[in-house]
Order: sequence, then structure tokens, then C-alpha cells
Amino acid sequence: MEEAVIPGENQAQFGVSAKQKIYHFLCSRPAGADAGELIGLLLSGVGSDPELGARLVRQILDDDPNFIFDADTAQWRLAQSDRIRVELDQAEFTVVDLETTGGRIGPGNIIEIGAYRMVGKRLTESFSQLVRPQGGVVPRFITGLTSITTEMIREAPPIEQVLPAFREFLGDRVIVAHNAAFDFGFLDFEFRRIFGIGLANPVLCTLRMARRFMPSLKRRRLDLLAGHFGLSQEGRHRGLGDARMAAEILSIFLEMAQRMGITRLDRLLDDHHRGIAGKRIERHVSPEEVAAIPHAPGVYLMRNERGDLLYIGKARRLRERVSSYFSASVRAKTAELISHVYKIETRVTRSPLEAALDEARLVRELKPPYNRMLKSAAPAFFIKVDLMDEFPRVTLSTKMSARRGVMHLGPFIGRRGIEHSVRALSRILGLRTCGGKLAPSEEISPCIYGQMGHCTAPCNMSIDGDGYAERVRRAVSFLRGRSGPILGELARARDQAVAAMRFEEAGRFRHHLEALTTLAHRASRLSEVVTENNLVIVTGEGADQAAHVVLSGRLAMTRRLDGEEVAGEVQEFVAANYERYKLKAVERGELEEMSIVARWLRERASDEGRLIYLSGPCLEPMALGMCGRPNP
Repeated sequence: MEEAVIPGENQAQFGVSAKQKIYHFLCSRPAGADAGELIGLLLSGVGSDPELGARLVRQILDDDPNFIFDADTAQWRLAQSDRIRVELDQAEFTVVDLETTGGRIGPGNIIEIGAYRMVGKRLTESFSQLVRPQGGVVPRFITGLTSITTEMIREAPPIEQVLPAFREFLGDRVIVAHNAAFDFGFLDFEFRRIFGIGLANPVLCTLRMARRFMPSLKRRRLDLLAGHFGLSQEGRHRGLGDARMAAEILSIFLEMAQRMGITRLDRLLDDHHRGIAGKRIERHVSPEEVAAIPHAPGVYLMRNERGDLLYIGKARRLRERVSSYFSASVRAKTAELISHVYKIETRVTRSPLEAALDEARLVRELKPPYNRMLKSAAPAFFIKVDLMDEFPRVTLSTKMSARRGVMHLGPFIGRRGIEHSVRALSRILGLRTCGGKLAPSEEISPCIYGQMGHCTAPCNMSIDGDGYAERVRRAVSFLRGRSGPILGELARARDQAVAAMRFEEAGRFRHHLEALTTLAHRASRLSEVVTENNLVIVTGEGADQAAHVVLSGRLAMTRRLDGEEVAGEVQEFVAANYERYKLKAVERGELEEMSIVARWLRERASDEGRLIYLSGPCLEPMALGMCGRPNP
């Protein structure tokens, strides 16, 4: 469905721009909108006078055949929406499922297309075709998931030969898929690459419909939904099998929609454009603009109609991240932001690390209003031990401290599990959990934890400073990766309790052992204690590379590697500052970059940057890959 050309070249410029704005708004409102909504879209405040608004909208749209006024409902709609003003029992759908070589959109990454046509709740025809991907190889992981092997697709046609037949099968029907953003993204990319124009079909997502119609379900994966409804799961992770499951689930959701009073296709699509919170997404950035955004790491800046900056974000893949803002599953605050966005500016970086650093710098300098309202990333937590305290605690925090002697381990994503592990470690070693500085006295009555034996009660001198310090040393040793002694003691205590038939006590030891084993496993996958990170991170490729020097956890230097003399500068900087940063106190202004670098090290993919770990102040320029590179 191509966008119609809006006539009106002989009208005033206001009328033309207003008509374009209404046209794009009604594209997401196939059921229509009344004059009050349209005038509110055009002129804030004028909508308070409904008669004036109705006259103004009629003056703009009345003679244009692209717009229709329904006197019965007093609503305007697009003429092209008439084809979807049908009862759900007569509506036509194409339910699609793709198998691909991975999660990243790219040319020739589709390996199978499965689809069913539907009329109402009835399945009619099917489409199934294996596709030879670019390169002709199916990754081993995908073979294990889908059972599609390289041998199976060796004689299959490429996507360039398959897509014309699928386009004919699809027609102008509504596209339906489970997690439709995935399938639509791959198909739209290939449609644009091969045909020069993207998909314009209306879209329904059975995953979003499950969130709307079945909010009590916690897990809504395709096979779990099929199991919930008692449907066959035959053919799971194959195109036609998954398409059939999605089609049968759609039939159930169509019946639910009808019971809720949504009996027409345009009204179902209209409801689908609302976010989870029921707020409609008003889109002012065209799909073509989003499709032109590169698949690269970087930052994006969202601006309103006047060009004012609203929000700054970062992304590993810019196009996918920006596209996600126009999903019907966004939160109410995000939908509010998008309703004000008219332009999205992107800046490509060498790596996600540079994107995160650039985002933090730009937010700090420009202070966009929506960055204070929206949080795009899950919070990161750090385990902290203040070794300068006479009686240290093991605590969990989202913020790093600039005070000398504070050990940070992390970041950890997800609070619940790590909080349980920290409590278990403190309880096993008898470390205090109370805040503030202690002034031990024999007259102090210990808290409930001390009375229960979960704390050694240094507050009332039940343990002296040296004894408590030994327990802290064991905790620090555990957090640094030497977990064997404590885990071994717990395992022995559990076995002894079982042998003595003290099963409740054995159960407690088992829970502690599970929590600390999980913590030890997660800690071993982290880099090191944050302030002990000493490395050089090389980002970028070929001639466009940069070196980020991290000393004692702090981002100490960033240089573009554009010549051998720069490699020498990096070498000299490391030699001159390696020991100095160990002694240098952390400054408050360094904390944000420390957290960003630590989180990037925790989450980085194997192909994101090259790490050169430093065991001392010596760094060879050859390690930076500069040997023999000519100067520019």
C-alpha cells in the first residue's frame, strides 16, 4: 500500500502542511478520528472550541478525495482505510514466520519463509520455502535450534528468487507474526533492497495481542502460548510450524476481540496502535527515515518540531533501537516522547563503548529534558566493601564511591539474585549489616541479627577488631575469585547436618551454597575488582581505530590511532601513569566513566573491541597493531 500523493498545491502552505500532518496521523488511525482530535493535533488550544475546529478541519479536507467524513460517527478517516473496514470474520491475514541465520538484519540472512493465509479465523493456503543464505552456510547454533542444515539449503534458491513469489502470496493483507518486529524487520529490509520500496501492509503482533488480552500470563513465548491453549507444537522452530501456531493463536485472539466488542478489522488495528498503557503513539518520523539509519553503534538525538533537543540515547545497532520506539509495546512516557519527535539525528561511533561514553558526555552537557524521565538501560549494581571502615560491611549499590579504599565489584545486572548472595555471604561470615560507624561497647545490646547468630556483633565487643578483620579478609578473598575455601566449608557443613538428620539446618546450608556458588560464578565472569582494571581497549577497524587506556578502573586516556607516533604516546602515557593511578584517589568526575567502562566489559560481545591487559607499566606499540602502519 503506497502512500497517496496529497493534492492541494494551490492551497495556502498552512493547509498543505496541516493536511500532510493529518494524513500521517490517520495512517495509524484506520478507524478514524473526530475533528477535536485533529484540531488538537494542529493547533494547541483551538480544540477547546469544537465548532471552530470542525469548520477549520472541514475547510482543509473537504474537497480532497483522500479523506472521508463519516456523518454517523462525526469522524474523519482516510479513503484507503475503507478496504480494512470489514468484519473480523471476513478480514484477510497472512501469518508469517521466518528462520534466519541470526538476530541481525542483513542481506541474505533469511533461510526459511513459512506463511498461512487466513480469512477470519480460518486457515486457507500455505507458503513454505527454504532459502539459500548469503555465504551458503547455516551457523551450527541455528542448525541446533531449527534442524535446518547447510546441506538442506545448498540447492535452495536465494532470497532474490523467493521474494517475488512471497510478495504475490502476501498481497495487501494484514501481516501477522509472533514478535512481528523481528519478522517485519527482515522482510522490510529485503523488500527495500530488492524492490526498492518497503512493506506498507498493516501489521498485527500476536505477542502484543497476548500482552493486551492476557495480562496475567507472565511468559508469552509462542510454544508456551500454544501449550496454554492446548494447541499442537509440531514443527516448532520451523517456518511453517511456527506460522501455523501463530495463526491458531490469532484465531483465539480474534474471538477474544469480538467478545470485547472489537468486531471490525480497522478497529482492531486501531486498538493495536495503542501502547501497553493504552496511550496512542503519534508518529511524525516516517518509516523511510528510520530505514535509512545505519546498522552501526552510535548515539541518537531526538528533536521536536522546532528543533529543540528532547532526548539522547545510545545503541549497539542504531536502526533497531530507533525502530523500537515506534512499537505498540512502549511505555506511556515513551509514547509521550515520541508524540513530540519530528527529527532523529544519529552519530555513528566505532563501538558501543564509545557510544555509551558519548551519550554520557552529551547528556551532561546538553541536559535533554526526557533523559531525566526515561531510563533506557537496566540498572547496574556494584558490590562495595569500604576497607577504610574499622568494621566493614558488604553492601550493594547502584553508585560508585570516590572515597579511597572502597572496593567495587561489578557491575551486576538484576538485583534480586545478587542481593540474596550478598546477604548469604555476610551471614555466613558474621559480618554486620547495620549502617553507620560503630563505637563498640559491652553495654550495647546487639540487634536481632546478632541475637540470632547471623552477625558476630562487633557493636558490643563480642568479637575484637582482629577477629572481625579476618572475616572481612575472607569475604574480600571470596569476591576476588578465591571461592573454594568458603564453598568447601559450606558443603561439609551441609553434609554433616544431613548425616545428623538435621534436615532444616542442612536446607539452610544448601540455600547458602547455591547463592554463593552463583555469586562466585558471576564474579569469575567479570573482569576484576573495578579499581584493579588495567588495560587498553582498542575499538574500530582498519585505519579508523582508537585506544582507550584504563588505569585502576579509570578511563585515563583516549587517542585515535592514526600513526605510529600516537602508539608511542600511548606507550609513554602508560609507563608514566601506571603506578601513579594506583596511588591517585578516585575523583568524583571519574565515577560515571568508570561505571560505563565496567559495564561495557561485563556486557561486550566477543567482536566488540580488542582488550590488551596490562600487568605492569610496559606496553609494546606492536600490541596496538600499529607496527608497519604508515603515517597519514
